Amino acid sequence: MTDNHPDESYEDDVLRILAAAVRAIGSIISSNTEIALHDLRRPEYSIAEIVNAHITGRRQGDSVLSGMRTDKAFISAMEESQEAVTLLTDYETFSRSGTRLRSSTAIYRGRNARPFAALCINVDDENIRKALSVLQSLTAIMPSQREEAIPQEESGPSPDNIEDLMRDIINSATALSPGARRANGKKAKILAVQKMQEKGIFLMKGGVEKAAAALGVTRYTIYNYLDELKMLDDGSRLSALRNR
Repeated sequence: MTDNHPDESYEDDVLRILAAAVRAIGSIISSNTEIALHDLRRPEYSIAEIVNAHITGRRQGDSVLSGMRTDKAFISAMEESQEAVTLLTDYETFSRSGTRLRSSTAIYRGRNARPFAALCINVDDENIRKALSVLQSLTAIMPSQREEAIPQEESGPSPDNIEDLMRDIINSATALSPGARRANGKKAKILAVQKMQEKGIFLMKGGVEKAAAALGVTRYTIYNYLDELKMLDDGSRLSALRNR
């Protein structure tokens, strides 16, 4: 029988190859390094392979929504690109429990330029930092500068589905931008779209349409908000929105 989905067959083959690589590398890496392979075509249960899952508390079959906070890999996956593989190296993320991690991600795109896989590496250096602190105290060498405490995000509900997650995001964005003026309303919606993008909601099938319905706007408005966010510098994006 002729294969009617050559692109899907190609993507399945690549995922099988990557899954084998994850298992091979995972057999020798240190226990503070997690490797996770995501099948982005199935975001509701995207984790196809994972080693050292204790780092983030996830497991095979978990959703992409259970991933890192402020993971810029999700934002990159939304952008159009003709690159077969997009690399994002050594950037900071946080686990859902607030643990700071160092991450690198490879986004794989199919022949139609659509992202279909993500290979993510997450390193927890907390024990190394503690060990260095003990060594410094034993040698009576004081660090020249102490690391600033990292503010922990307030622990909120863990949504079971995309509708609950979007409702939480919209409520949080509205609280950050109170007021009845039209400008305040738009600001809150843009903040909500930004958070949805960071959570990878727009990678899910129908994510844009669900976001538009939740915010009471059209899907074209959602794309306009994404364009506005893209024009802002990553470092000042949130503060610029709050002070606009």
